Amino acid sequence: MRAPDKQRENFQIPLMYAFRDAFEKGDATKQENLVVDGERVLSTRGSLRRRAADETLLKRDLAIDLGALLDTIDLDSVEDLEGLDYVKKSVINYGLYDITHVTTGSSRIDALRGQLKDALLQHEPRLTPDTLGVERVIVKDEIDQRVRYQVSANMICRPLDVPIEFVAELDVGAAKIVLPQPIG
Repeated sequence: MRAPDKQRENFQIPLMYAFRDAFEKGDATKQENLVVDGERVLSTRGSLRRRAADETLLKRDLAIDLGALLDTIDLDSVEDLEGLDYVKKSVINYGLYDITHVTTGSSRIDALRGQLKDALLQHEPRLTPDTLGVERVIVKDEIDQRVRYQVSANMICRPLDVPIEFVAELDVGAAKIVLPQPIG
């Protein structure tokens, strides 16, 4: 974990936060060149990068992006990418391997842990790679046909990294991985 920066009390805003904020406020296309008494006034949108975000907003944005990652099937599921190492590591191969044929008793359940970790390492640059851990949570109740993976890592932030932890839950019946709770 990096040492805290004494000059900053809040976390630096990632670039995607600015895009998401503009979209939510519906002001992405508005012109805001304000001049008062001959002086240019910074708009709220223009000053966004000067402000800081709190930990809750950063975790919310990370949860949105992780949900999209877990809800996407990668290209490697439908096309053989053997020998195409650059394509395997690119955004063209964004997502997880297709899990529609996975059952709770199959050997692919154990392989999914590694695939989940690889996808997070490859497509989520906010996570510190050496702190990322993905472990299967053994649940005695197999009636609900769900497999859970406990994920922990540090999210790269300024002035210091933020520890995060969440559960990625594979719903075998629906062939989906979901984040059932907020990232904490």
